[in-house]
Amino acid sequence: MSEWFGTWFDSEYYHSLYKDRDYTEAENFVQKLAEHLVPRATDLILDLACGKGRHSIHLNKMGYTVEGCDYSVNSIKKAKESENDKLHFYKHDMREPLPKKYDYILNLFTSFGYFNTEEEHLTTLTHLYNGLQDNGTLVIDYMNVDYVLNQLVHKETTMKDGIEFHIKRELSDGKIVKHIAFEVEDGWHYHKEKVSALRLEDFTQWLEHVGFTLKETFGDYNLGSFDTLSSPRLILVAQK
Repeated sequence: MSEWFGTWFDSEYYHSLYKDRDYTEAENFVQKLAEHLVPRATDLILDLACGKGRHSIHLNKMGYTVEGCDYSVNSIKKAKESENDKLHFYKHDMREPLPKKYDYILNLFTSFGYFNTEEEHLTTLTHLYNGLQDNGTLVIDYMNVDYVLNQLVHKETTMKDGIEFHIKRELSDGKIVKHIAFEVEDGWHYHKEKVSALRLEDFTQWLEHVGFTLKETFGDYNLGSFDTLSSPRLILVAQK
């Protein structure tokens, strides 16, 4: 059976459901992050799990040399339309070793925690560690689990592109699960999104286990301080 992220992220209906994402917020976050980290002009940045490349494209417009990779064939195909001599994209499963070494690896917008086992997540972090230059930097932008659970909307219906999406959310077996159902011409479709309920202590333990040093944590896209109850995000900056 295919993994949920292998089929759902490649579906046209995934892009319909999330068509209204805030691109301005994403660009502002990348801008603030770059101003904080201050990459050199010669540094190579990887946007890991880049989707269609919105973060990569903005970083490239800022003058940086960027590569983006993603598991979704269709997303990479779309991202490649924006390629230039300092911006390239390729398909990649983050559980596999990276093809080269980077100065910065950015994993943004909760693009981690999809796998079934702790071993898979640790393997991924090991590959990221090995895929960084000495003293290289990893940034993981994750949901703040306690904030999400406190705000969780258990059931809702939303209309996108003329399709009525029925959504249910729950915490199950250590994962925040979103059940998505909708009817189109060929009948009903059912998908799940399953993201591990990883907290700061989980990431701290895992990062240190593979060799990283956790340098900073932030709680929002303005790089405000992290608070377990009130911060919408958990943004981690780790160094090799």
